[in-house]
Amino acid sequence: MDGIVKQYMMLVKENSDMINGPDYPGKQRDIQKQKETIKSYAQKLQQGFSTDDDYDEFADAVIKCAYGDITMEELETVYHELTSR
Repeated sequence: MDGIVKQYMMLVKENSDMINGPDYPGKQRDIQKQKETIKSYAQKLQQGFSTDDDYDEFADAVIKCAYGDITMEELETVYHELTSR
């Protein structure tokens, strides 16, 4: 499952970079496609959490990791703590 966590975090970061990056033809289509991929990963990951609040806490940690506020190792720790409740 750790691979999925890392891929999910990378997709969130790439999506943020794309949204905030320069405009180009097809950008909105690319953003939409990436959002659909992120949603697919989120649905897989959500199954491992006992509550929606636990998933929301994890999602916040993913955003922090994408922006460099926490490390990937810290994100994985958050994930394991929240999914082992």
